[in-house]
Amino acid sequence: MNEFTFDVTGLKEQTFEKGEHVLEEGKDSQNVFILKDGNVVVTADGNELCKANTPGTIFGEISVLLDTNHTATVTAEEQTTFYVVDDLMKYFQDNPTACLKVAQVLATRVMNMNNHFLEIKYEILQMQEDASSNKSGRLLTLVEKMDQFWGQDIL
Repeated sequence: MNEFTFDVTGLKEQTFEKGEHVLEEGKDSQNVFILKDGNVVVTADGNELCKANTPGTIFGEISVLLDTNHTATVTAEEQTTFYVVDDLMKYFQDNPTACLKVAQVLATRVMNMNNHFLEIKYEILQMQEDASSNKSGRLLTLVEKMDQFWGQDIL
């Protein structure tokens, strides 16, 4: 996750204790959180996606922008404080550069996901060259479905 400087003037702060959920996967909330200090772990389907401790890291923006439930759970690993944006669209109107910064965060995440996806795809293709395997065949089918989702072949 990337560090960006957001204008936090006038935003309320909220502190979470170790083990508390900041956001919960599958639940709805209109709040967006900007990390002030502390450490969190981000999980989805019970799997750790990443840890974050960089001030300025933003959480919850995807569910607000897409008007959907949270895609991951964010849990405090120690006492952790956030700035809270309770109306993201108004925040963007009042802080137009913040909109660009959030777009940069999301674009960076997509770029990183694409790069990891390519690594997985190349690894599967290499597995198929090395030896025929039902497992690699199923994985390749999944990658092909992902290719279709993105609307074009990645390779």
